[in-house]
Amino acid sequence: MLLTSILCVPFVVGLLCLFARPRALMELLNIAGFVSVLILGVKLFKTVVANNGNAVTEWDDFLRADALSVWMVLLISIVSLATSLYAVHYFRRDLADATVTERRFREFYVLTPLFATGMLLVVLANNLGVMWIAVEGTALSSVLLVALYNRKTSLEAAWKYVMLGSLGLVLALFGTIFTYAAAIGKTGGAMPSFNWSRLLAMAPRLDHHLMTLAFIFVLAGYGTKAGLAPMHTWLPDAHSEAPSPTSAMLSGVSLKIALYALLRFHILTTACLGSNFSRNLLLGFGLFSMLLAGPFILVQTNLKRMLAYSSLEHVGLICVAVGINAPLTVFGALLHMGYHALTKPVLFFAAGNIHQHLHTLDFRRLGSGLVRTMPVTALLLGLAAVAVSGLPPFGLFVSELTILVGGFTSHYALVSVVMLMALIFVFCGVLTKLAGLLLGPSDGDRPRETISASNVAAMSLPLGTLLLFTIWLPGSVRQLMEQAANLIRGVP
Repeated sequence: MLLTSILCVPFVVGLLCLFARPRALMELLNIAGFVSVLILGVKLFKTVVANNGNAVTEWDDFLRADALSVWMVLLISIVSLATSLYAVHYFRRDLADATVTERRFREFYVLTPLFATGMLLVVLANNLGVMWIAVEGTALSSVLLVALYNRKTSLEAAWKYVMLGSLGLVLALFGTIFTYAAAIGKTGGAMPSFNWSRLLAMAPRLDHHLMTLAFIFVLAGYGTKAGLAPMHTWLPDAHSEAPSPTSAMLSGVSLKIALYALLRFHILTTACLGSNFSRNLLLGFGLFSMLLAGPFILVQTNLKRMLAYSSLEHVGLICVAVGINAPLTVFGALLHMGYHALTKPVLFFAAGNIHQHLHTLDFRRLGSGLVRTMPVTALLLGLAAVAVSGLPPFGLFVSELTILVGGFTSHYALVSVVMLMALIFVFCGVLTKLAGLLLGPSDGDRPRETISASNVAAMSLPLGTLLLFTIWLPGSVRQLMEQAANLIRGVP
């Protein structure tokens, strides 16, 4: 009952926080719950690797975890744990400043584990209809978290998220229905199963026209939730208005959950059509997202909005890598998912510290010289900025280089050149903005930050893990990623 336990733990934590009274108890429940999920995720990882990548199933194949699912479970559990650690000091300070009420405080600690439960169900559900419902569940819980501060701007961002997200999910639902319709009449008179694994086994017999139409709808639908351009317009508003712990989860793993759902349909469509149809669409939308991110980063005046547009570039890069479909590029895409999930929360945590200390995220009001007034936050922000820009010694340099090398060696030279130009553009934009913020003279009237040990630990842990797995990637982790890459590429 390993898969069931992974789903039940955060769900029970959310329910317990609904009735828990002391604040410290809610904080402890969240941390203990996500520690448990991480331990269970590691156990699942060992089980799947030991079985040579064969899927673990429960409840008559209702729940299913293959190598790709396990990779996502690990990312969700790590980012959720880091978020729960950082949220302790963050919301205590918000309460002290009367930025949030006791009710909003409880709302965060109830909704966050439910948000994580929805994401875990997305990657563990074998049934495509249940996967869609789980994505809808993550949208409902996360939109309430975006509106947590109950400001005019946060409510506007939440409504924009609801409207565009709902439209995207309706399109994804049509795509899911068309996929089921493509299997009708192909099972010898019996009603077809809605399980992804069953549909994959009969993929060549599915109706090709319906599957083509299904993927177009799914791409537009789940692509909206993933933040792919031009369906990305909700992303900068939601990320900038949500509490920083929520922004970290949205950028770190929520976008990738939508990508995961899209990849499941990509695998199915490729196996059905036997062509590059879905790969070419992923390649095109991915390149467009990468090229669009750079100019928007350069004109941003808000720190968290700039970080949101940076996520647009990274999501695009992952789609391009999958679209090229070379062994190196798909492996690099999975590697990039992991490294980006470890890096982005640190950036949003640092933005949260800055906002709480200086009460603004506007670059013009922040000025320069942050390293003098907030030295610890500035150091961690600088390191995370170097990492997210793809500079050594951090892992995103390795994953981006892997994708570029794979592109050049797979006769996608032009695509690789465009990728490289987009990466350089974003690199220049992010470092220019953050160098101006961190360096230079500072306003002498500003007080120095007081930062707790738990806050530093929450920010240092993902960066330390990132550096560790950049230097040393265990053979078992590499094996899992290779198995997941083969699944995406359609290699037995």
